[in-house]
Formats: sequence, C-alpha cells, structure tokens
Amino acid sequence: GQADFLMLIVVDGLNKTITPIQIDRDTMAEVTVLGVLGNVTGMRNTQICLSHGFGDGREASCELTVGAVSRLLLGKEIDYYISVNLEGIATLNDAIGGVTVTLADDFSALDPLMKRGATLTLRGVQAEYFVRNRMDIGVGTNEARMVRQQVYWDGLSSRLSQRLQEEKNANFLGER
Repeated sequence: GQADFLMLIVVDGLNKTITPIQIDRDTMAEVTVLGVLGNVTGMRNTQICLSHGFGDGREASCELTVGAVSRLLLGKEIDYYISVNLEGIATLNDAIGGVTVTLADDFSALDPLMKRGATLTLRGVQAEYFVRNRMDIGVGTNEARMVRQQVYWDGLSSRLSQRLQEEKNANFLGER
C-alpha cells in the first residue's frame, strides 16, 4: 500500500553536493486517483503516502508518487527514483554489513536485544523494526519514526561511504 518513507535526494553537480530532503508521509498533496480499471479518475488533496496505493505496487505506484512529489514541489522534475519494499530493508542493511544505531526507544517487545539505550549494529529484520514500527514504540508518532528513519539514513550513508572507501583502498593496494 502506502509509502512510509519518502526522501528526495537533490544532487547538485555544479556545487558537488548531495542534499537529502525527507518528506513526511502525512504531507497533504495533490494525488492522482485511479479507478478500479487503472484509469485516471481525477485528483485529490490527500496524504502523499496514499499516492503509492493507487498504483500496482510497482512502477505505476512509483510514478504516481513521483507525480505527487513533483506537484508538491511546484512542478520540479524528478529524474530518477528508487523504491524498496519492506523485505528490501533487511536485505540492503545486511548487504552493507549493518547500520549501527543507539536506540532512543525500546523495541524489546519485538527483539530482546533492542532495548532503549543500547548501541547495536542492526541485523536483518532489526533494521525494518527500527525504520518501520511506531504504534507501540516510544510516543508512537510518525514524527518520532521520521527521526529514526533519518538516523538510519545517516548511518546507511556513512556505512556506504565507508564501504566505498574500503573498496577503493583494496583496489589501490591490489594494483601495486
């Protein structure tokens, strides 16, 4: 169904900067509504996360979300998108060796190792718990979940940079 985590990555080649902009799933935006047969039936001002649900769960859903984000940004063109389903979080997380976080909330009802205050490298489904769950975690708000998602994104970005540097160093040393 819905898009729980939306982030726009602005790449400025001229200034050589990358700026992530997290979009609250509850942001009201103009969303394309599709009918039962997939035909456009109109537009609705609703939560931007719902744009994904009007599609097929794949490319059509992504295109509807891209359109909603573009309209939210007054027609700014979105060149590319990446979509990851919930199962993909654990896969991506484990592929880079995990993301290390300090837990500000208690997730021990889901995993006994995930106690408030613990610093751990998330493995497998722990990463999904960290970025997805909210109802029985801390204050239970989407805003609190968005803070965790940003913490995870920062850790993921840092870990990817570290892995790229390790790969670069290994290639350099291997060439000597």
